[in-house]
Amino acid sequence: MAAPILITPTVPKLKNVLFATDFSPASLDALPYAGAIARAFGGKLHLCHIEATAPLSAGLADPHLYEAAGKEAVENLAALRLLPEVKGLQSALVLAEGDFKAELLKIVGQSDVDLVVAGTRGRTGLRKMLLGSTTEEICRVVSCPILTVGPGMAPVAGEPFNHILFPTNLSELSKKTVPYIALLAGKFGARVTVLHVVPQEQKALAESRRAEMSIGFPELAAFQPEFVVAAGNTAETVLRIAEEKKAGLIAMGIRNAFRPGVLRERTAYRVIAGAPCPVLTVR
Repeated sequence: MAAPILITPTVPKLKNVLFATDFSPASLDALPYAGAIARAFGGKLHLCHIEATAPLSAGLADPHLYEAAGKEAVENLAALRLLPEVKGLQSALVLAEGDFKAELLKIVGQSDVDLVVAGTRGRTGLRKMLLGSTTEEICRVVSCPILTVGPGMAPVAGEPFNHILFPTNLSELSKKTVPYIALLAGKFGARVTVLHVVPQEQKALAESRRAEMSIGFPELAAFQPEFVVAAGNTAETVLRIAEEKKAGLIAMGIRNAFRPGVLRERTAYRVIAGAPCPVLTVR
């Protein structure tokens, strides 16, 4: 009889953090979070800008990835290294030119990126929310976890993720987020709230769902999570609970949430665009 094969759960790592920026104030609001994660995990911070049309200097050995002086974009990237959020970190300047999606995927693969951090255009309420085309492209093509940060979301000094809200539909996909929640909660000393949203007509299921939740996430037991079942529209309820709990991070699993179609009607899009705090999405 063959010996049983033991499968060890994959432990996530956050050693290579890519900060994607177009140098706008909205994109730069995400930098403190990128820096905090890289610093906490002893990782490398990749400061990345992708030029869509501007020609690069001739004679470069690699026209897609380089650290060079003489261009405004390179100077802007280099200036980020002088900011307090980046000082003391191992960092790399990454400047690419060409098709955004193709270049981004190339950079993520070549640099073994574990997490992409990007700013969103802004929060304008549930009726009219826009992430910005660049952020939408990032969410559409990148397969590693992504942290999106809205404008004006300055982290509390030393406590960027003091309370993590985990909305879950109790699916296996949703559970892929749990190792990242445990990793961040352990490193930043965060409280954890696990949230399950049911339709109004299924409010009677609340207690049974809460019991299912209490045994369904053993990896989070050490953090003594709070389990909440709420009824209503999923996106609206997640955003409401995030406000009520003063969450420092929403972490959720998504699948095909950014495929072409009626994008802005989808739950993931509405949560990311309307969130009062950064949102971590895991695929």
